[in-house]
Amino acid sequence: MKKLPLKILLYICVTFMTLMPVISSASSATSYTYSMDAKDRYIRTQDAYLPDRTVTSLFLDKPEDIFIDTEDYLYIADTGNKRIVKYNPARDQIVMEIKHELIQSPTGVYVTQNGDIYVADIASSHVVIFSKDGHFKDAIGRPTSPAFGSNDFNPMKVAVDGAGNIYVLGEGIYDGIIQLARTGEFLGFFASNKVNLTFVQRLQDIFFTEEQKRNLLGRTPITFSNIFVDRTGLVYSTTTGDNVRQAVKKHNTAGQSMFQDEVIATEDLIDLFVDDNGIIYAVSQSGLIFVYSAEGEFIYSFGAYNSMQDISGIFSSLSSIAVDSKGNVWTADNEKSFLQSFTQTEYAKLIYKALNEYSKGNYKESIAIWEEILKLNQMSILAHNNIGKNLLFEQRYEEAMYHTEIAGNRYYYSQSYWEIRNIWLQKSLAWIIISLVLLYVVYKIIKYADRKWSILDGIRKPVHKIYNVKPVKDTLYMFRFFAHPLDSFYELKAGNHGSYLGATIIYFALFVAYMISLTSKGFIYQTVAPEDIDYQSVTFGYFAITLLFVICNYLVTSINDGEGKLGHIYKLMCYSMGPLLLSFIITTIASHFLTFNEVFFLELASFAGIVWTGLLILLGVQETHNYDTRTAIKSILYTLLFMMIIAVMLLIIIIMCEQMYQFLEAVIKEVIRNVSS
Repeated sequence: MKKLPLKILLYICVTFMTLMPVISSASSATSYTYSMDAKDRYIRTQDAYLPDRTVTSLFLDKPEDIFIDTEDYLYIADTGNKRIVKYNPARDQIVMEIKHELIQSPTGVYVTQNGDIYVADIASSHVVIFSKDGHFKDAIGRPTSPAFGSNDFNPMKVAVDGAGNIYVLGEGIYDGIIQLARTGEFLGFFASNKVNLTFVQRLQDIFFTEEQKRNLLGRTPITFSNIFVDRTGLVYSTTTGDNVRQAVKKHNTAGQSMFQDEVIATEDLIDLFVDDNGIIYAVSQSGLIFVYSAEGEFIYSFGAYNSMQDISGIFSSLSSIAVDSKGNVWTADNEKSFLQSFTQTEYAKLIYKALNEYSKGNYKESIAIWEEILKLNQMSILAHNNIGKNLLFEQRYEEAMYHTEIAGNRYYYSQSYWEIRNIWLQKSLAWIIISLVLLYVVYKIIKYADRKWSILDGIRKPVHKIYNVKPVKDTLYMFRFFAHPLDSFYELKAGNHGSYLGATIIYFALFVAYMISLTSKGFIYQTVAPEDIDYQSVTFGYFAITLLFVICNYLVTSINDGEGKLGHIYKLMCYSMGPLLLSFIITTIASHFLTFNEVFFLELASFAGIVWTGLLILLGVQETHNYDTRTAIKSILYTLLFMMIIAVMLLIIIIMCEQMYQFLEAVIKEVIRNVSS
């Protein structure tokens, strides 16, 4: 018998394997698992899930949604085939297939705890209800309530709580999630997304009529992409869009999100599932799977996108996710129409076990598990953060501060520090009061003795001698501006007090105080790491803005009958910066002792410094140029406008110079290449 050529034999084998329905499994990760570091950057971590089974034997066609019930049966909204498939993964067989005249394009499926199957069909505009054995029970169409308005009813996704309330995600519904009673009666819109308006749009809100605002673009609320109701009746949702602050929400009974902080996610979240332990799984259409704790804390992400190759665990268009009772993750790809499962690694199991112990209040057990995780990854920010939280509830505050600082969790660090400070104050309050009383008594005694016998002359004379040194006296002259600004500016202009050297010392002292404030605040308020600061840009910006103000104000006032000279403007600006200098010093020092609970005091000190400095500049311009208040304000506004014009012109010149340089560089390289060849 003549043997087939090797190439033909390989082609037949590959073709047969491609056409044959298969269930394949993989034992190693085909995509990386990523977590977050303390600076909110993605870092690779241990594999949390491994791709397990790739199911192509069900002959699905564009599956849009999947759901797993309490018995680990998988329900699939097989959109292209106009059916609902009940699949038993343990035996790899279809248990039940549901078809009905109202199932024309099923895009959502949800199964209640008693086994009722709810199907959202966008084509028939109905939510169709079937019994556990697949028999038709009811169909809910468009609500007739006037409160529903003129909205169309095109259900895309559906979920049901324990009381029988139905939550429907409708196509083109911007008012929120449709909430229906079990009878189909319209109860209202459960929640809605808000548009983050720009400054221009806020001005439009003030001056435009309602009709004008309705005709504006970009003001339509972002719609939800999916909904889910967990076993306790809590409603969850995902949202797509590039202007989403919380792409994943856990709603309270009022429809508001229970997550205070932004949830880490991409802009194309398409589905989510919540397991019995409250762990949240969300997926993006581009193939990424995100996992969060019950509090919305990002744990890790895995998965990837590849539309060209068939690789287990990598998707071309991820459409849905579900998790069984064993923790296995099931996903659906609606472009290539297959199911993909993932199994947990020991690393993931340890994390979920630690989170579960924390939710039960078993903080010691949770800490022990997180310490085991730290042995696997010494710099696991997730582990340090959760150890810190558990230690806080264990009232081991100093240890909690250590771990939360490593994790970059300023909130829990602040809570721990507040407790430590509170304990210290309770223990030391009596001694503090006694010390203050003693200091006051000593102060009164010394004051009386000095008045009677001049005992402080030995200290007073050297201090006066140092104060009378001209640079020192001129620098400290800035404090006179606090109480008598107009007189001080007049004396400064006349040359009776102050000097260029004193002004320059204040000018550079402010820069030093600003840099120290930028880099050396307490951990709670030091939101940017010193190594991540662009010192060159900060330095250039400080000197460019301040000196540009001096030059522009001189040019503006020169054509507006201003009496001040360039040097006068420089000195008035520098001496006006005294309050700002003090506010930087005060806030930098106080940031090491205050918690988030006292942030008001830091904000007040910063605000007072800025406003006070601005007011002194206004009074200085008024006195230096002999303006009235209105003219001085106009002068400052024109100065700021002139500064912006110059900045734009310089930016254009810099861009043109860069383009010219690139052009000349390309020409020279071309000439050299032609000559050398």
